[in-house]
Amino acid sequence: METSIRKGSKPFYGDAIFSHGISRSGYFNKRESEELQEYGATFEALLSGALVPENEEELAFISGMQIQNESELYSVKLWNKYLQSVIKSKCHHGFMISEANARSHTYALEGAA
Repeated sequence: METSIRKGSKPFYGDAIFSHGISRSGYFNKRESEELQEYGATFEALLSGALVPENEEELAFISGMQIQNESELYSVKLWNKYLQSVIKSKCHHGFMISEANARSHTYALEGAA
């Protein structure tokens, strides 16, 4: 990634969300996972306010993340993809009888008794 955004002080693995790391999450290709490992800590710190932007591209990243429109900046697209993958990874599906199915199942059992 050709950028003037600083690399993170430590690799970003997304361990809190992806227990086996970003590269094994299945959401990112090899290049994206490598770039997230290099720049993810900086992206996170810039958005939380822990880091002060040092150049125009870092300012553009922050403003791109704050607007609702689709940004053309690659770093904004990459971080948005990461945030969407976090949302998807928190969505769990279980096997549960739907309410309508449960009612018909209950009626069928009552009728059989």
